Amino acid sequence: MRVAVLGLLAVTAILIAGCSGDDKPAITTASQASSDAILKRDCADPKWKQENLGLWYSVCRRPMNW
Repeated sequence: MRVAVLGLLAVTAILIAGCSGDDKPAITTASQASSDAILKRDCADPKWKQENLGLWYSVCRRPMNW
């Protein structure tokens, strides 16, 4: 019984380890530039600010200088 449970855990661990590869897509400068342009456009839009106020505060608002 213990051998079966340990075997099942080992197989599960191997399958999970196989799924977590480092083949994440790289961010290109073109997509980063377009993302920055979209961010600037959205942050400047007062209607977008009202609809997404929490996101605006976390992304667009300048930090306070003490």
